Amino acid sequence: MPPLSRGVDALWAAWCPSPYSYSLVTIQYPRKPRKTVTGRCFYTNPKPNDSKIRFIRKNPPPRYVRRGDDSKKDNNIFSGHQNTRVTTPTQVVKPPDRSIGQQNKPEKQTWHSLWRKASDEPNHDPTSPHKSVRKYYVRNPEGITSDATPDDVGEPENPVLAKAGPDSQIPRVHNPFFKSAGFKIRQGRESTGLTDDELYDELRRANHAGDSLRIREVLRLLIRERGVKPDRRHYQALLLANADAQHGSPDEVARIIDEMEDEGITLDSAAYHAVLKVLAVHPDYILRRQILEELRQRWFTLSNEGWHDVIVGLLRDKQLELAVETLQSVQQEGIRVQPWLYDKLIFNLCDVGEHDEALAILRFRVENGEQLISGTVWHYLLDTASRAYHHQATVFAWRKRVGMGYLNPSSGICLNVLDTAARYGDFRLATDVIRVLGNRSEALKLYHYETLLEAYMPAEMRTAFTLLALMTSAGVTPAISSTRPIFLHLRQSPQLPDTALAILRQVAKQQRAMPAEAVNVVIEAYIYHGKFDQALDVYKTLHTICPSGASTSTFNTLFRGCRSRKDTAMFLASEMVASNIAPDALTYDRLILVCLEGGSGREDFEDAWRYFEEMRRVGWWPRPGTATVLARQCCLKGDERIWRLQGDGYGKDGIPRSTIERIVDESWVDKGNEHGCT
Repeated sequence: MPPLSRGVDALWAAWCPSPYSYSLVTIQYPRKPRKTVTGRCFYTNPKPNDSKIRFIRKNPPPRYVRRGDDSKKDNNIFSGHQNTRVTTPTQVVKPPDRSIGQQNKPEKQTWHSLWRKASDEPNHDPTSPHKSVRKYYVRNPEGITSDATPDDVGEPENPVLAKAGPDSQIPRVHNPFFKSAGFKIRQGRESTGLTDDELYDELRRANHAGDSLRIREVLRLLIRERGVKPDRRHYQALLLANADAQHGSPDEVARIIDEMEDEGITLDSAAYHAVLKVLAVHPDYILRRQILEELRQRWFTLSNEGWHDVIVGLLRDKQLELAVETLQSVQQEGIRVQPWLYDKLIFNLCDVGEHDEALAILRFRVENGEQLISGTVWHYLLDTASRAYHHQATVFAWRKRVGMGYLNPSSGICLNVLDTAARYGDFRLATDVIRVLGNRSEALKLYHYETLLEAYMPAEMRTAFTLLALMTSAGVTPAISSTRPIFLHLRQSPQLPDTALAILRQVAKQQRAMPAEAVNVVIEAYIYHGKFDQALDVYKTLHTICPSGASTSTFNTLFRGCRSRKDTAMFLASEMVASNIAPDALTYDRLILVCLEGGSGREDFEDAWRYFEEMRRVGWWPRPGTATVLARQCCLKGDERIWRLQGDGYGKDGIPRSTIERIVDESWVDKGNEHGCT
């Protein structure tokens, strides 16, 4: 024990069964009497602030102090000192005598052992209406009123220590635990001043509120201080105390059950339900199966609350399949399931991606007329289902909440719903999402239109082309990626490009300005099916459909179709120059391929090389495949300009040197160095 200030050695109060109560140290000295010194008091947890206390020296030697004994009271010890600190009733005991080998071995404590210790006390009177003995009180400065005098305490020769009787007028003791727990402190009989019936009422209220600390404190007062023998209701309250999320434990529940069996107390239905309630907070699969099996063997019936606890415990164990099966069996039995259990089950199912089961449960609730379903459940289902692209759950949640105006989802959820609608071709859902987004201040972007267009294909090809016209009128220029859903549909059949061309001409007659990408996708579909002549015809009549005329993408698409027709490609190149349309890297790339594949002469090879040189002056490089084809042609021609195709060594542009060396080893034909080595 650490020494007090000014060298005062303290010997303090012994064992206290509750970790939330506290004791005060009483110091007695064998030196000069009636001399006041100042020291610190020691508390058990929780420890208050470092408060000071006055101690009085006395002739007897230092002794340990404990509650409850008045056999060695000295009436002159505190005479004349009215500002002495208040403490709980004290009892003088001897210090514990333990050998060295037994100091670190804690004694096994059970509630029956506490009761036996309380029954073995010499002053224990079980016939007393309060089951308490006469105790001594020291006045607390915080609790004494301004007009308190030593005569108010009892005996005039001892104004501080007095025998506490039922009618004695002793100032109230300040006890923070009982104040927070709702106890009414009444001094004069014992620490709480409550009868046994009042304590049992307090125990029932604590069980109903789930206050673990209050339950344990009331049980300590009944068993340890008043000597009440533990029975089934005490153990049941102790079981329910473990339902606290912070202070409970399934191991403690198992220990209590073993103690009940050792004392010959059998578990009844209420105790089994208390264990299930604890396991709903602290899951233990083995103990739950054991309890359910014992319930079945003893022909006990689970209550509605018990079934709820079982399902919640299964959810805590992440046994979702068993939880759903148990819920279905409960529904078949006609037991009413609380809404909070449905909500918890839906949340857990959505977390693991089981949206089919979550949707089935939510539909069951709606079909059975449940109106007050939590809005958080709808929002969470819509969010998780749209992120997982679950079409049915997304549509159900969107129509029930957003469609009716109960929920205004975020833009992120709207995009997820729009992507889900595009994946499943649900253009009605996609249109409704665009309506919600259009009501906001932000303008629609290219990706909004692209996703909406994908939702309309292939069911509404006419609407898809109309949407391209709307994009142009809204100032959003379509890209090649915008028409990919249309192209994927048109390449499925050789007749579909003709249908698409007819739709384009009908939309153009309605005075709608079609973008060039709408015509380019039809040309690309013709080329895919090997109908290059029809593609040229569409190019020739392009101005009747698209007033803005052809674009760079239009010529790039046509160059792709005339790989073996170099003369047509040169005609298109001249058309491109005449129309003042700037080429891009893909234009040069495909012209190189046309020269290499459309002709086999030396002149064709030189044309391809001139396009490459022009491309390099602009700062572009051909694609890796095109550069490889040009390198092989250099090998076949014996042209050492192949080394100009070598990249910078980091793979950023050009062909790696190792690849060129491998191509040279495989395909080089020595025809002389006509252009010199670079």
